[in-house]
Amino acid sequence: MRSIFALLLPLALLAGCAAPPSSPVPEDTAQESSPSSLSPDDDAQDGTFFDQTLFVAVDGGRTLTLVAHCKETAMEGFSTYGTGSIVVLDGEDLLQTLNVGEGVLTLEENPAASSGEVYPTVFESFYLPTLEDLNFDGAQDILCMCDMGTVNGSYLCWLWDPAQGRFTDGPGLLGYAVEPDPDARQVCVSSRGGWGTYDTDIYVPDEHGTLVHVKNIHEEPAADGSGTPQVTVRELVNGQWVERTE
Repeated sequence: MRSIFALLLPLALLAGCAAPPSSPVPEDTAQESSPSSLSPDDDAQDGTFFDQTLFVAVDGGRTLTLVAHCKETAMEGFSTYGTGSIVVLDGEDLLQTLNVGEGVLTLEENPAASSGEVYPTVFESFYLPTLEDLNFDGAQDILCMCDMGTVNGSYLCWLWDPAQGRFTDGPGLLGYAVEPDPDARQVCVSSRGGWGTYDTDIYVPDEHGTLVHVKNIHEEPAADGSGTPQVTVRELVNGQWVERTE
């Protein structure tokens, strides 16, 4: 019995030396805040939060401050980026908060987007929120990619409404290029489907500045293999979609 006790005693002493201190270890709260001084960290495994600040010119020469709460996640040698929300400040006063997750829920009818703040994934930091005058009223609007596929991306946009003095939801846009054309007063969204299949969707502002989808040009390879693309045009005429083949 004594020999067993002699063997167990050193083990107990070693275990006591390896035991953690009784005082609690402070929790890491880095992920619970997003100070603007943080920069993306390529070594972050669970994601690093950072802020992107933009200054947007709206009506009457006003300049508002946009603070986009973003996240970078390092994944096997590359990073993904996402925007969770955009805070709109008028001076030091909070004007509104734009929630990207709610926009995704509306766009994709995805119930998961309604729970908490989400950070939709894109693969380049320059796809984080940008400013464009999408309805040609002289005020800048917000364009934010919320998903990126092999070719096409899904975009949310918010349009400045001078009557309400705030940004309102614009249409969801899908494509690899969103190109406002001030001369034609239209926004062209280009997308690509399968091999040789392309779409151009055209949006124009109505009298209230709301972007309305008015035309789709669909191009695909000819069924007869002639090499001449088949073009189908769908156009909104008096509230009804009219289709023709060219």
